[in-house]
Amino acid sequence: MDNREAKFILSAYRPGGQDANDPRFAEALAQARRDPILERSFRESVAFDAAVTEKLGAVAPPPGLRE
Repeated sequence: MDNREAKFILSAYRPGGQDANDPRFAEALAQARRDPILERSFRESVAFDAAVTEKLGAVAPPPGLRE
């Protein structure tokens, strides 16, 4: 696996680590551990995704939206 393929796979990694045991991600995570630039990019991506998830979770739908 090269860095390009690992970065593509890791772009689907969900915040929280629930994908860590998935074999498809395991190889990409191992590649990231071997390459500091890829690892930094992955960590930044996970942090960004976590921040967006947190912000979206804080949005309350307006009252009466269902109607």
